[in-house]
Amino acid sequence: MTKNKDRQMLKKCIDKNATDVFKDANCEHPLDQDIIRILKGLCDKITEDSDDYYIFRFRQDTIDPLWKELIEKAIKCLRYCDRREPFKEAEILGKKKVPKAYGINELKEYYDKYAEFERLLYGSNRYYRDHVVHVFRTWLSGTMLLVKNKGEYLDKLCLNEKDYEVRLSRVEKLSMWTMIALTHDLGYPLQKAKSIIDTTRSMVSTFIANPDISMDLSFHGVQNYMNDFIVRLMSSKMVKYKKVKTEENEEGKEVQLYAARLQPKYYFKFQKSLENNSHGILSTLIIYKLLTYFLESDYSINEDYAFDPEDQRQFYIRREILRAIASHTCNDIYQLYMTSFSFLLRICDDTQEWGRKNISELYVSQSQDYELKDIDLYEDENNSYICTVEEEFTVSETLEVISLINRLREQSLIYVTIFRDGQDTGTRETLINSNYSM
Repeated sequence: MTKNKDRQMLKKCIDKNATDVFKDANCEHPLDQDIIRILKGLCDKITEDSDDYYIFRFRQDTIDPLWKELIEKAIKCLRYCDRREPFKEAEILGKKKVPKAYGINELKEYYDKYAEFERLLYGSNRYYRDHVVHVFRTWLSGTMLLVKNKGEYLDKLCLNEKDYEVRLSRVEKLSMWTMIALTHDLGYPLQKAKSIIDTTRSMVSTFIANPDISMDLSFHGVQNYMNDFIVRLMSSKMVKYKKVKTEENEEGKEVQLYAARLQPKYYFKFQKSLENNSHGILSTLIIYKLLTYFLESDYSINEDYAFDPEDQRQFYIRREILRAIASHTCNDIYQLYMTSFSFLLRICDDTQEWGRKNISELYVSQSQDYELKDIDLYEDENNSYICTVEEEFTVSETLEVISLINRLREQSLIYVTIFRDGQDTGTRETLINSNYSM
């Protein structure tokens, strides 16, 4: 029997090699001892011969509370590492100041409603799959890659900008990944709700001619302005503005200031995604409006609005979280680097297929089985980045073989689209290998 995949990944995320990756961290973070203890408790409840659906037993009492705590830890970590915040300075002075994750209760309230609403979503499509445990597994899969080989890929993971490097600590990268992975599907109910209304209208029409059933998911007035602001933020970049001397700089050296500039191509692509109610960009609107961490983002494209180096760094952290989430359902955005958060989300999201039962499988035993053997992201001796995904599909009926081949073909066409050639892809050194066994 195949060993339980959830248990395998949990063990890799809580062993000593994984915890040593963040041993120098001196703040709360998404793999600190509190989280390790919870993950270990969950791992101990799952045996190696448990089936792929066994983890659903622990959704309400373990995974749901853990979802909130992981995001809370991530926000606290990011705030602690923000040099504009008072926490590090207070620590140096021997004072006790602890960062808070404001808005987390409101986000958890939305999450609970989302989890409850998912029961209805199973009726929206015969192939609808779980999206509650799914996001935890996506986080688990990516975290395993980050701690693998003593954090080798974690150290390569970065914000790719042409003119300068945005420096991030290991715990900041882990916290960013945690935010991305656990919130990337929050907009899914809003995208799928229309299908429920359409199904209801079709059913009611059997005994009421032309039933008046509708739901308007469009945005109006101030909502449009708010959404446009968020889309503009995630569609912008920083450029060097001017150098100035500051009183804080004891050596009298000049400090580089930056200005924000809108990237029209990103802006239009994300606007198109919003027009289509794609759940990725809807998820960004949800977390931006509910979490104070995002509400306090500094952003303006006015000519005289200057950002100092830490302002610029914090802008990119928030922008990258939002952009990675929005991009995972926007195939107009092409992937340039294998060392980006956007790429990591795509790979972990697509390969999280074990134990995602759909409604047609609730009553009929399926002869098709899926096993994720391994995911590997590494740099070879030629300095080329290679991603290898090894999967095994077990099918016994001819129709299922045809269905599987069509599904893999559709997936490959998506990869052809998002890894297509475009501006700056000439510098890309990435190899994507998918090994399928049937």
